[in-house]
Amino acid sequence: MINKNYCVTTTCFPIKGFLRTAIYDLPKATYEFVPNAVHDFLRLLSQKSFSQIYRNTTEENKTYLSEYFQYCLEKEYILEIPNEINKKHFPKLNLNFEFPSIISNLVIRVNKDLDFEKIKDILVSLKCFNIQLITDSTFDINKIEQYLDVIKDIGLHSIELIVAYSPGINYELLTNKYKNIAFIFIYSAPVNKFIKRHVLGLQQIFTSKNKFEITHIKSLDFFNVNITLFTESQLHNTYFNRKLFIGDKGEIKNSIESPTEFGNINNLKQPDDILKIINSIEFQKYWFIHKGIIDVCKQCEFRYMCVDNRIPLQRNEKEWYFDTECNYNPYIAKWRGEKGYKTLSECGVTSNQEGFKLNRKKINTINKELWGD
Repeated sequence: MINKNYCVTTTCFPIKGFLRTAIYDLPKATYEFVPNAVHDFLRLLSQKSFSQIYRNTTEENKTYLSEYFQYCLEKEYILEIPNEINKKHFPKLNLNFEFPSIISNLVIRVNKDLDFEKIKDILVSLKCFNIQLITDSTFDINKIEQYLDVIKDIGLHSIELIVAYSPGINYELLTNKYKNIAFIFIYSAPVNKFIKRHVLGLQQIFTSKNKFEITHIKSLDFFNVNITLFTESQLHNTYFNRKLFIGDKGEIKNSIESPTEFGNINNLKQPDDILKIINSIEFQKYWFIHKGIIDVCKQCEFRYMCVDNRIPLQRNEKEWYFDTECNYNPYIAKWRGEKGYKTLSECGVTSNQEGFKLNRKKINTINKELWGD
């Protein structure tokens, strides 16, 4: 074991949080939690041989080192390679994010007067292949088919529908007719249930008793590990980047949460006119505000799988923060509602316009009570 040659798998990424590490396995689209010491071991192994690491480890820590090694070998986070093969022959994965579309997602709050021929032209002009349609309770759901007929032949990858419950509507007929419908969410329904599930996660239909509202609540169910999201999140905000929202009055915004309007679709003379808006610095203000420069998030192990619709606030040229707290606390690895959960302020963490403060002594005391030594 000691004299053999090993390399760290280049498609698995240990992402270090404040309290623990999540190892993202991009090909398998999975992740696992490990102690931060495993992150440090893998980082060291990418630079040195295992024999070097073993020789420089104290006797009392060699047991832990061997445990970490065996675990990573079993999980295929590290691989044995012939001694004559240099680790340089296993280059790091290119994490540059490249995307063919100017806008990746178009979200529309529809109304009965919406000019969908213009929407179709905009989709084609922007090379946008993903669309989400949101309706309110007064909208005639039967009109959705008219809209979908207009855009059915332009090569959309996915269509999502968020619609108010209407009795007597057979939503499965919609998914049978339009195969690129990925998801239909029906709110204000009598029950919470899946009407239709698909083994690949496509063409799902879910009814919810809840009303439609914008929330900032996160959960593990919303997290995804994949190479597209991972690479995008390195230098981009995965919620605001390449997103376009058109409201029910035709207003143009970056997202439904964004306070700033950048014009109105009804005033556009040509489909390409919207490019002037999208390419403006102000419209792209949040596109590059990634988790790595936002308080708290940059110390969270979920930062490269989390799509966060909170609007970042700027403290100075290099620092950003949120004025609403996430329901996951990375300093104690607890979700709101879990036993032992505490807010950031209860942990001695402050993040606001004045600055960021962290009381490590207080956090260590809390973690000792929660998790022991």
